[in-house]
Amino acid sequence: MSTNIPEIKPIQLTPEETVLRQQMEAELSEFLCRRGSYTGKAACRLYKSLRRRNAILQIRIDDFTKPYPGGHGKSHQAVFEKNGCKGDDIFEHTRFVPYLRYFMDGPVLPASTIEGFRRILAEDLGTNDMMDQLCKFVRAETRRLQLERSEARKEFWRLAQELGYDHAGTIRDAAGSAGK
Repeated sequence: MSTNIPEIKPIQLTPEETVLRQQMEAELSEFLCRRGSYTGKAACRLYKSLRRRNAILQIRIDDFTKPYPGGHGKSHQAVFEKNGCKGDDIFEHTRFVPYLRYFMDGPVLPASTIEGFRRILAEDLGTNDMMDQLCKFVRAETRRLQLERSEARKEFWRLAQELGYDHAGTIRDAAGSAGK
């Protein structure tokens, strides 16, 4: 496989960050199951620790801070701010957790799906039918994995972005057009 195509890997957490992630997940689970309180303090500390040591890929940060497809020119961060969350309040919000998980883990797709996408890029780089092959693969994987279209669009768009594929929007559209 071509070395020009980046690998998609989770961030290696420090021992302290691992504990913070466990605390965040436990608190969120408690909140969702029993409607207990969620402070988000562990999530905020985890995010700040990751940022402090520059562990989060810039492309993943951009996914949160730059306008996204379907966002009407707004970023996810701007949506939080429009709804009254600013500063640490964003990182302590329950709806920030999926973004933090993405920062740490990358696209929520099986390793075999990610590698299949990478393989097509590596083997067909520069050919005319590469986009057709990628779109066909994305539609098939969306059906095989039984992904909701909105989730498939988001995760395959993220994958294409992280792999540096210039036509990520086409990949997003292909995922959204997959019939069940």
